[in-house]
This record gives sequence, C-alpha cells and structure tokens, in this order.
Amino acid sequence: MSFVLKLKDVSKSFGQQRILNPISFEVGKGERICILGPSGCGKSTLLQIVAGLLRADGGEVSIMGKTVENGSLYIPPEKRPINMVFQDYALWPHMTVKQNIEYGMRRRKTEAAVMNERLQRLQALLRLEGLMERLPAQLSGGQQQRVGIARAIATEPDLLLMDEPLSNLDVKLRTDMRNELARLLGELSIASLYVTHDRMEAFTLADRILVLRNGNIEQLAEPRELFEKPATPWVAQLMGYHNRLTGYLAEGGAPGAHLAGSRISGTVMAAGTGKGEAIIMLHPESIFVCEVSDVEKGNCLPVKVVQCIYEGTCWRLIVETKDGQPVHVFHDRRVETGEWLELFLQPERAMIYANSSGAVDG
Repeated sequence: MSFVLKLKDVSKSFGQQRILNPISFEVGKGERICILGPSGCGKSTLLQIVAGLLRADGGEVSIMGKTVENGSLYIPPEKRPINMVFQDYALWPHMTVKQNIEYGMRRRKTEAAVMNERLQRLQALLRLEGLMERLPAQLSGGQQQRVGIARAIATEPDLLLMDEPLSNLDVKLRTDMRNELARLLGELSIASLYVTHDRMEAFTLADRILVLRNGNIEQLAEPRELFEKPATPWVAQLMGYHNRLTGYLAEGGAPGAHLAGSRISGTVMAAGTGKGEAIIMLHPESIFVCEVSDVEKGNCLPVKVVQCIYEGTCWRLIVETKDGQPVHVFHDRRVETGEWLELFLQPERAMIYANSSGAVDG
C-alpha cells in the first residue's frame, strides 16, 4: 500500500506535561482513519502537528512520500498538500457560499473551467443547490458545515483533516451529517484523518480507528476488530463493555476464568503467565437471562436482582454476583428485587485479561 501520511515516533509536550508519547502509524491512499478518545488524550494536538499548526518535539511526519517535519526541517501548513475542516466551520462571514468554496481554488490559480466543474459537482454532492449566493449567517448549522467541507475538498487535497466537525450540531442533524459525510468521503476516495470522541461517529466513518489514551496508541484496528477484540479493558469499556468483573484465570481446558464460583469460558485477550487474577469485560447486550433448559449449556452465572429499571423497549436489571460484583443486563420483563437468576454469558463476548499482562489498568 502507498501511504499518504506516515508518522514515525512523533511526540509533543507543553512544559512539563507530556501530551503525545512517541507514536507511529500510516494512512493509506483513500483510507479514512478516525482518532477516537476522551478529551485531553492528545487527539487535536496530533491533528495540528500533521497540519503543521504545531511543531512536534521529536519524530518525523511525511505526506505523499515527502518529509514535512523532521527535527530542524519544517514545511509550513500552506505548503502541505492538505486541507482542514474545523469544529467552528471557520467560514469567511463576508463571502457568499460560492466565494467561500472558490477561495482556495482561486489562491491556487485553478483554471476557470476546472473551478466551475468542481463547484457544480460539490454543489450536487453536498446538496447546496439554491444556497450558493447566501452568506454564512443565512445558513443553518448543518448547511454551514457542508460549505466548510466543500471548501476543504474543492482543492482536491491529498489529505483531509477534520477536527470534530460535527460536534456543534444537534443530535439528529449530527447523525444525518455523519451518514452524509461517510457517503461523500467514500465517493471521493480522499485520505482523511478525523478526530472524534463519539464511538458511533467513528464506526460510521472509519476504515480503521486509532484509539488514543494519555498520548499513547491503545489500539489501531478496523471497527469490527476493535469491537470484537478490544486489546485492553480500557478499549473494551470504550466499546461499550461496561460490566467489569474480577476473577481468576482458569487452568487447562477451554480458555476462561473462574468468577464468583462459576467457570466462565471466554476470549482470553491477554493471558499473561500462570494462574492469577483476571479482569472479565462483558457487554450488556451479550448477557442473557437463562431459561431453565439453558443452564445445562454452561457459561451461566448465578446473580441476585438488586434493581429493575424500565427503559421503554426493555428493562435494565442491576444484579450482583455471589461475591457482590454488580452487573447490568437487559431483559424483556420486570423481575422482583431479591430474586435469583442465572445469566448466560456469550463466550465470544466475554473478554478476559490477566493482571500479569499489564493490560488491566484503568
């Protein structure tokens, strides 16, 4: 694969605070990578270094095979083959939609015929018909965002950078826009680096997701692999595995762990060495209340109902294992507090991590 972007051991600190530890990864031609993580993990800092808006403390950044930063070597943003879509749209308020989209092309002295062809195509792709003579103040948030995207891709950059571009939109518009954006990026086949803290946004848009935590790459994988095989308990929690239980690794036989007096088969993501404490991460939607006949199949865990909450389409049961560890599970009916149940844990969704692997922190 030819790489549009390549980072090697890139790091950044602000004073005594380390924002990015040395990290390395590549973005292939036409590939969409989402950088996912909580606030303060270094997402925007990483994007600004790629854009040239921030200098890295160390490491190398290459775009289209050309080094744009490496120690004393530094290529400024305007000379990098990139464009950026900002969180606040950053449209010129005194320019019409048409003028905003044309701005970058005019600066690069694009031929009039080519510019007109691109305007027509972007107008159709981004559904801007009838808006071209309006000023930004006359547009809705969603319309302004589409104009910002049109302006960024009008110059046909080799790499498109997006810093949480949908975060200022309401929930419904955000959902609509992320679907539109995924369609658009797929049609244009522009390599992109997209920053978000929204898991579903990343799943909708990304070919691969880079999970960033405390300035380190926790995992870089396709969305399905990230969900089905989270590398650490922290990634598992980010993927919605909100039930975290402590047990012990099982020795011999099928991979698994001992939990509250039961032997649970599961996917051992980090076995470590020998016998020891284990963390079991469980997704609420992969846990089922057993019928009597199901108990014989195994992988069942006895629990006591502590609370039952109606959530419209289902009931959320908050239960406890025999050793007092809480579990959340969805069920189709109300269950009385104090009642004992058996939960079936899907082996392929029971993620097991050993303390000795060093993967269980946080």
